[in-house]
Amino acid sequence: MSRINLLHQLQQRGTMSVGDLAEAAGLHHNTAREHLDRLISEGFVTCEPEPRQTKGRPRMLYSAASGVDSDASSVRVKKVEAALIRAQQLRRMLPVTPLDQPAAGPVSVGAGCAVPESPASVGGAGAAGAVHSTHPAVQRQFDALDDHLDQSGFDARVTDDQQHVTLHDCPYSEMVKDHPEVCGVHFRLIQGVLEQAEGPLRAHQLHLIEAPRLCTIDLHHASAEEIEADRVALEAAVAEANVVVDAMVAVTDGSLEADAAAPEPAGAGLGSRRR
Repeated sequence: MSRINLLHQLQQRGTMSVGDLAEAAGLHHNTAREHLDRLISEGFVTCEPEPRQTKGRPRMLYSAASGVDSDASSVRVKKVEAALIRAQQLRRMLPVTPLDQPAAGPVSVGAGCAVPESPASVGGAGAAGAVHSTHPAVQRQFDALDDHLDQSGFDARVTDDQQHVTLHDCPYSEMVKDHPEVCGVHFRLIQGVLEQAEGPLRAHQLHLIEAPRLCTIDLHHASAEEIEADRVALEAAVAEANVVVDAMVAVTDGSLEADAAAPEPAGAGLGSRRR
């Protein structure tokens, strides 16, 4: 629960130092750092040194992983690659409905191999069986989502119109009773999985129908205009962050230059002449 709490703090507050996180989560600094290291290794959190020009070790700043990580060696990229490989392997072992033929009903995803609810519908691996579009990006996103839900222990189903995901038998059901923020944390993780898989599919809204046993997620297929707007907004956010960092560096550099150019105070160095 401590790791979920730390991730919740980062998702709600943005970038934080380990000291601020430890205080917010009620943890010792060393304990918080150990949990953060685990979250980083799993690809849920990123860590960068605080930009500074002064001497000494900079503080490390932590953020919830978001957007698309294009670093081929990153954990998030490797997770999507592994999900696609597993989906391809499963599709080779199971009969698959051609993508341009609609399934007869909802298709199970997660919890291992998918089993179509209707015998007339022979689906592919996980959510892949629910994909009726030939768009490869949608296929990739459903494969990544299926793998995430499977690894998380959910019994989930995607409707044949690709508009909703129903999650049954939540593995966190007992935890949610005392910590309802768990649902929001996991929803943000699902959004991140779809973002990293790069495609038009978006997790739009979470509905707690019979929480914590049953909930649904509304899916949204973004248009080309919406995808472009998202890209522009992300570039603007990155540019704004860079401006803030440049301003911080400039202020620091200016302070250092002012200190170096300041005249020596009256009486400075007298101690050496008095000895």
